[in-house]
Amino acid sequence: MSTTSTRSPFAQAIALVGIAAMLFAAGYAALVREGAYQWLTPVIAVAYVMWVLSEWRITTADASQDTRTDRYTCEAYASARFLTMIAAFVPGALWSGAGPWLPIGLAVFAAGIGLRGWAIVTLGRAYSHRVRTPEGVGIVSHGPYRVLRHPAYTGMLLAHVGIAVLFLNVFVVAALVFALVPALVRRIRVEESHLLSLPGYSDFAAVRARLAPGVW
Repeated sequence: MSTTSTRSPFAQAIALVGIAAMLFAAGYAALVREGAYQWLTPVIAVAYVMWVLSEWRITTADASQDTRTDRYTCEAYASARFLTMIAAFVPGALWSGAGPWLPIGLAVFAAGIGLRGWAIVTLGRAYSHRVRTPEGVGIVSHGPYRVLRHPAYTGMLLAHVGIAVLFLNVFVVAALVFALVPALVRRIRVEESHLLSLPGYSDFAAVRARLAPGVW
């Protein structure tokens, strides 16, 4: 494999454009919706932006610019996550007011962010937004990695399931099922094709689900 780094600024550009488009959609949605969703929509949008910015140091780090083994899967799932958020704010949601979907959706959204954050902290310097394996870092098998191979992706998916519960409409469900899930699956396939070359990873993977125990 060549040691020449292939750098891409596209993930950062997608994040910035995605944030702007999502905030515009959320602002419009807040104007046309009534009741709890007038304040909930901008609150969720701002919370999402804060989540993205909390990982910005990782997004802009040198390790997250190298696309040699990533195959642009980062760009694909970054696009899919913002598409899902924009779709959530499209008018026509099933819910029109407060109900059990609010605490359930908020709890799932928060749990997803929490799980992803836990996974990132557990990996430490081994974590980046690109498929890579830092030199001198072995397979991490503690924390959430005791149960899952890719808890950061599980957290990402779980957070967006929470968004779909909160803002249920046909567009957010379609974006989740046909954009975000395939993007994450492809990302995992690419990542595991790389990781399986590492000593011990086959044994690690044999006793852990990728995203959810008993599912996949």
